[in-house]
Amino acid sequence: MNQVEGLVIREAAGEDFIQIRPLIVKRAEELKLSGGCVSDINKLVRDYCSKPSKFYCLVCELDTKIIGYVIYTFGFCVHEGRSISMDEFYVVPDYREAAQLLLFKKIVEITHNFGHLRLAWLSSKNSLEMHEFWVKHGTTVHSEDQGYLQYRLAKYTIQERHCLSSN
Repeated sequence: MNQVEGLVIREAAGEDFIQIRPLIVKRAEELKLSGGCVSDINKLVRDYCSKPSKFYCLVCELDTKIIGYVIYTFGFCVHEGRSISMDEFYVVPDYREAAQLLLFKKIVEITHNFGHLRLAWLSSKNSLEMHEFWVKHGTTVHSEDQGYLQYRLAKYTIQERHCLSSN
């Protein structure tokens, strides 16, 4: 993996959505989804900064430019307990090799540190590149529905593969 010096992963701030929203639209366009349905910046900031927050967000930053983000929420599954649902995950193409795994490891670390038993998300079947990335890093396809694959990373994989090793 190519390393990029100065790459920082941190919690987003409200003002970051000026850079995050265009990335959300770009992701939708790349996956051939409707970009017109993306919330405006004011709604994103209002929901993110509300108490309690409606969602959480990490950004991957190089210098002052945001090159990736992950949006997630906390949830509960009656069968498995506390979980995190990853709603959006994106890194701009030029930095995917360097930043994608770092951003993924950070959300896995958060899942582990909060004692959650599962990380789950949907991904468009239009993204073979992301499917290969998810599977390579220990996730399983749980189900398939209407053009989306549901991925899961269970407690065992989180602990053994991501939190106790140096992968």
